[in-house]
Amino acid sequence: MTEPNARRTRPPVPTGRTRHRAAAFALLLAVMPLAPVYPHGNEARLVEFLDWKPSPRIARSFGANRAHLEGVLSTNVRPQIRTLDGESCLVGELLLFDVDDAYAFDIDEPVELELKFDAAYTPPFIVGWDMSGGTGAGVTEELTVTAKEGSPFATVKVTLDRARFAGQGTQGADVAIAGRGGLALCDVEVTRSNKTVAPKAFGDLALTVKDGDLEVPARVGLYDATGRAPLASDESLMLQRFADDVRMLAVNDRTFWPSPNKQAFYVDGSYHARVPAGTYELVITRGPEYRAHRSTFEVKANQTAAVTVELERYADMPAAGWYSGDAHIHVTRDQVEDDNIWGFVAGEDVHVGNLLEMGNIQNVYFKQPVAWGREGRYLRDGHAIVSGQESPRTRQFGHTIHFNIRRPVHLPTDEYFLYDKVFEDVAAQGGISGFAHMGWNSAGEAGSDVGQMNRGMVMLAPFGLVDFIEVLQGGRLTSDGWYRLLNLGYRVTPAAGTDWPYSDFPGVVRNYVEVGGPLDLDEWYNAFEGGRTFVTNGPLLTLTVNGAGMGRELRVPRGTKLTVAAAAKLNPDVDALDRLELVVLGDTVDSVSAGGRDAVSMKKEIVAEHSMWIAVRAYGGRQDPRNTTIAHSAPVYVVVDGEPTWKRDAVPELVAELRGRLQRILTDPHDTPVQGNEPWETRLTLVDQWLLQQPLLKPRVDAADALYQKLLDQWATFAKAPAESTAAR
Repeated sequence: MTEPNARRTRPPVPTGRTRHRAAAFALLLAVMPLAPVYPHGNEARLVEFLDWKPSPRIARSFGANRAHLEGVLSTNVRPQIRTLDGESCLVGELLLFDVDDAYAFDIDEPVELELKFDAAYTPPFIVGWDMSGGTGAGVTEELTVTAKEGSPFATVKVTLDRARFAGQGTQGADVAIAGRGGLALCDVEVTRSNKTVAPKAFGDLALTVKDGDLEVPARVGLYDATGRAPLASDESLMLQRFADDVRMLAVNDRTFWPSPNKQAFYVDGSYHARVPAGTYELVITRGPEYRAHRSTFEVKANQTAAVTVELERYADMPAAGWYSGDAHIHVTRDQVEDDNIWGFVAGEDVHVGNLLEMGNIQNVYFKQPVAWGREGRYLRDGHAIVSGQESPRTRQFGHTIHFNIRRPVHLPTDEYFLYDKVFEDVAAQGGISGFAHMGWNSAGEAGSDVGQMNRGMVMLAPFGLVDFIEVLQGGRLTSDGWYRLLNLGYRVTPAAGTDWPYSDFPGVVRNYVEVGGPLDLDEWYNAFEGGRTFVTNGPLLTLTVNGAGMGRELRVPRGTKLTVAAAAKLNPDVDALDRLELVVLGDTVDSVSAGGRDAVSMKKEIVAEHSMWIAVRAYGGRQDPRNTTIAHSAPVYVVVDGEPTWKRDAVPELVAELRGRLQRILTDPHDTPVQGNEPWETRLTLVDQWLLQQPLLKPRVDAADALYQKLLDQWATFAKAPAESTAAR
């Protein structure tokens, strides 16, 4: 509960009536552009406000494709108001409501929803709501709809436990109702139980977070005896989640956090707030190099609780010349020096936060300042935010990321599928280009073009234009496509990116890059491009081969003995360390168990009978296929007698596979469904432009195919060489 007279900042309400065309109900909804006004940047989500107000207790009704209330489905189906069986009904897969603040704001009590549906058009559904405690969101079990006898309508009553209604969902929503296939909601009534107990007294908290003598940004959780997090004060950082300006966020299960209470805010070293008197749990984290802090303290009525927390380091990577970075963060930055965005990144101890403008065939989101290149960097206290871009993005060719560029390169509509133009422009600028999301695939099928190796990557890799692949994201490391390129001799750096706000907080996955001394951003990007890096969501790695580190090339004569030295350690607050593995040409050749310790090392002798790439991989105890604690190094490249670092016996099969993927760019039927991001605004344009641009890709496809043939011809010159010896002896 807020203290009396506390103010709430609400996103502005779009004015005017949104008109819709009637459509057949079978998922209904035409593709039309949106143009509402939002508090921060343009809206990359589907959000459409509707002139549908069933009750004076509902301030706003709208449809969206994301609710930010845990467990509620996402969708690309647009909402409509339709007249069904004589009733005005709100129709869509995900419907959201903002409860009027004058009726309920920052409460903590059971609230009853009475929902009226047109049963013929309503599948089983769930309800999510802004809740006190836990992640700050409650979700019901799946509920079913049964029409009343003699009526097309059904009424369902739902009790929302510990409802808070502080507007922490999408665009200030308090309640979300979701049903796959489309709901027809014809009335909503909200009834409070009025069981909220108002605080009898307030006190003050004065919090300081330090690393040694320095005050530092950090992620903070503050919870009363019931697990409820008081709303963060104006001294917390204002954060961005799409076009929402918010101060508190839910900590997901991929993010280490020592408390079952999972709402957090960020501070820039110090924080003051007026809170109800009582005993509080305090949690503070700052990325995997720091131990998590968890303690309790008391706030007494009309007194100030002064709490200073000195964070304890688990590791000091900068002292060894290694600096972390996140490849993939989406926020709108209006000016270069933005201390809120900087604090969000620095609060996770990410040293280089790459802020990506995100384009599709029609629009650009998460815009960055006019200044790019060195002028667009904001470096403060050893942590930096830097402009980059994620564009172009299509299902056919994948999503691309471009770092350290002097200006963005957003292709016009009639060239959007010509990815080579962007990659070549970025290379000419001295920038770095790669592909995103290799921890995911677009349709969920194992072995899909996106899941293993998308066609854009196949088309551009032979030209040396693919500098990196984002192999770690969302708790999953996917190495299929990366290993294929490495085994064909292409040297590609592994990258890790959180894709905030679509996935995790900045730095939950990250690259560590070896700069070797104080942080220099030019050197950080040079070292990253050169492969002096590893990706991780927890474990910290070292690797040398005869003294050569990650990304280096070691040239030796055949028969040379190689000494591989590697180690891993893992902050026990993040997870328990499980094992360290040695990977040669994509095959695991050795594994050492951590045996209950937080650190493990390995030393192995290998005879260099052929060229190879050598890397290491470490696992924590969490090994769910969709959420694994893992780290993977970039390779050390061992070149024997000048031969390429191929996996020699796999080359013909790999080349045949990639050439097949390449040719399908030209041979796919012209009526193949075209999918892209933000489909409510791009689908029809993508379909039209794919038909026009597919023939324009033939020269690039033919040139790439010729390079694959050249590689195969080169391989053939080695085919009669002596059989390879076993890599590890």
